[in-house]
Amino acid sequence: MIDDVRDIIERGILSLHDALPEIRELASSDDWRKREDAATALVEITKKRKDEVVSEMIIWAEEKDPNIRRVSSEGLRGVARRNPEKILPVIEKLKTDNSLYVRKSVAALLRAISKKNPEFVADLCRKWAKLKNKNTNWIITQGIKKLSKEQQEELKSLLD
Repeated sequence: MIDDVRDIIERGILSLHDALPEIRELASSDDWRKREDAATALVEITKKRKDEVVSEMIIWAEEKDPNIRRVSSEGLRGVARRNPEKILPVIEKLKTDNSLYVRKSVAALLRAISKKNPEFVADLCRKWAKLKNKNTNWIITQGIKKLSKEQQEELKSLLD
């Protein structure tokens, strides 16, 4: 997959804003492979331009197109694993999303984060549970599956 977008990645590392229109076009595609290419390009670019990509994904997280909102989450996987606090502004915008496609991505992001930062995920889910939002509750239920059984039970009890 990286080979499919190597030129976009190289351009994005040199100048994120030069590559963004093409990444955005891929992100909004009806073809899931192109959307995955967009996310892959962003993941790779974040290795060199993390803050710039996160700033742009905060904007993308508010787009009408659920495909673009999903890529705003998917494109931050690498950052999320290393530095989950950085991606909070993005997932805070997506936590009540009506699109199942977007919610699945946010839940997957939480599971990825929980491997190295389980307390971060548990604390965030405790906060989100107070919203009593059905979409957020779905994300929590799916996002905590890598946490300890005790943490899962505690967090699920907050959703009742």
